[in-house]
Amino acid sequence: MSWRTARPVLALRNLGRALGLNRLVGSWLVKGAYEDRFQAAMIAAIRPGDVVWDVGANVGLYAGKFSDIAGPSGKVFAYEPSPANLQRLNEAVASRANVIVVPLALGRRDGVAAFEQGSDRLGATSRIVDDGKGDPGGRIEIRVASGDQLVSSGVVAIPNAIKIDTEGFELDVLLGLSRILNEDCLRVVCVEVHFGLLEGRGLPDAPSDIERLLVSAGFRVDWPDASHIVATRSR
Repeated sequence: MSWRTARPVLALRNLGRALGLNRLVGSWLVKGAYEDRFQAAMIAAIRPGDVVWDVGANVGLYAGKFSDIAGPSGKVFAYEPSPANLQRLNEAVASRANVIVVPLALGRRDGVAAFEQGSDRLGATSRIVDDGKGDPGGRIEIRVASGDQLVSSGVVAIPNAIKIDTEGFELDVLLGLSRILNEDCLRVVCVEVHFGLLEGRGLPDAPSDIERLLVSAGFRVDWPDASHIVATRSR
């Protein structure tokens, strides 16, 4: 397992977050725009004809890039549960025949969940909430489904590449992909790991659990920066 998810390192991250130091240190260590190395590695892993899952598609910034690379012989399944984000996502991909918008969240099992729209301009901080905090009046109910079930029921195709950015729900998404993660055709899984949100949900060991799931499924796990995983098939 990576040193990044060792318990002493996670404890230091939590302390740095509490002291407001993490962003300062991160901006010093990571030169250039945030996510640049992650985005470059993810884009480089996708091939023409691929089936790509954009889990947490938001307003379609990555879905458009994936669509261009996958091309007319590929498909992009863009998962987004937020009604506000969905409107902008549908508008963004309306002219892209190879993008299929799936209006739900992925999780470990089928069901419903409470959802809170982010206040940022792009709605990027919108997330599932299960901590009982915040304003209950500002929440809506959304549908959640496991990726394994969607594939087995024929709703979506098995992916060659997966991107996951779900604001602290990334472990739940992966737990719902236990069969898919072991498919040889799945070459790459790219995950934004929200350490603070996972800690806030009472899941301090989730980052190491995420690594363990990917490694046990035969992936090599690399960290292009402090908050992103690019896992590639090693068998």
